[in-house]
Amino acid sequence: MNTEDREILCSLIRDHEDTVGSSRVAMMALKAFIESIKQVRCSVEEVRELYSELSEAIKNTEPKVIPLIHLIEEFENEISDAPDETIDQIKDKAIQILEEKHHKLITKTGKVIEHGLTCINEGDVIIVHTISYDVTNMLKLARETLQKTFKVIVLKQDLAKTRRLIKSLSAAGIDMEIVPEYSLSHYIEQGNKVFMGALSITDDMKVVSAIGSANVVSLCHLSNLPVYLFANTLKFSHRPSSQQRIHRKVESKTHGDISYQLTTHSHDTVDLKHVDFLVTEDGIRDKAAIAAWIQSSPGNREKSLSTENNRPMRQS
Repeated sequence: MNTEDREILCSLIRDHEDTVGSSRVAMMALKAFIESIKQVRCSVEEVRELYSELSEAIKNTEPKVIPLIHLIEEFENEISDAPDETIDQIKDKAIQILEEKHHKLITKTGKVIEHGLTCINEGDVIIVHTISYDVTNMLKLARETLQKTFKVIVLKQDLAKTRRLIKSLSAAGIDMEIVPEYSLSHYIEQGNKVFMGALSITDDMKVVSAIGSANVVSLCHLSNLPVYLFANTLKFSHRPSSQQRIHRKVESKTHGDISYQLTTHSHDTVDLKHVDFLVTEDGIRDKAAIAAWIQSSPGNREKSLSTENNRPMRQS
């Protein structure tokens, strides 16, 4: 895969993650991988090279999509390299493994949503600054299936990011108010909790999340408004936030007689210590449990997470 193809792949994954969230984009990427295997026509040697190239490209996107990387690493560990296998046997085995990874992600996501539903109560006013697949579906289920009555204050980012969330909540009949994220200070007293998602949670206890999250969480923390973070354990990285390859973009802008370089980033980092409740597929950790986990040694955290995911984690 040449440099241009890698950049296109990075852009596709980044743009989709920006609008549907990391869990959903990981599901889409796995399905796309499966379809590409079905359609490829090549020799045994070539297909192994193609697997390797695509896997390496996925593991080096900007930013890193940690749940997808973990699943691809599992795929690499489990795919056979027996020399006597035919091309059809290799393809069938690869498809089977990827289908299992897809199911694993769906299961973990479903359990996060299940636990998250207990975080939504009658009369809640929930401030939402995420387009997370988990959070969106959780809110819809709480209204449509459990018939809970609550209000959502949507912090509008750019319309491309917020459009899908607004349409989904509106279709579910959820009472909502859309406000610019920079106007949160005018609405902070109306809310009683904040929901956010994550691209990853890093080894140095940072949450890589949607751009603007750092400001939102800081204000909520100062205002004693509880922050709920929803993230399955595949999103836990064993590397620090500095190695998550957050995308940095520099654009030339001209407005009238002013020209300048505008620098933007794809994601923010937030201190995990500012999160009040961490919701994973294993349950809900309160602030005390989060604090105890942060204070534990990195080795113990790594052992805990490896146990939760039932496998060794490597570079992600």
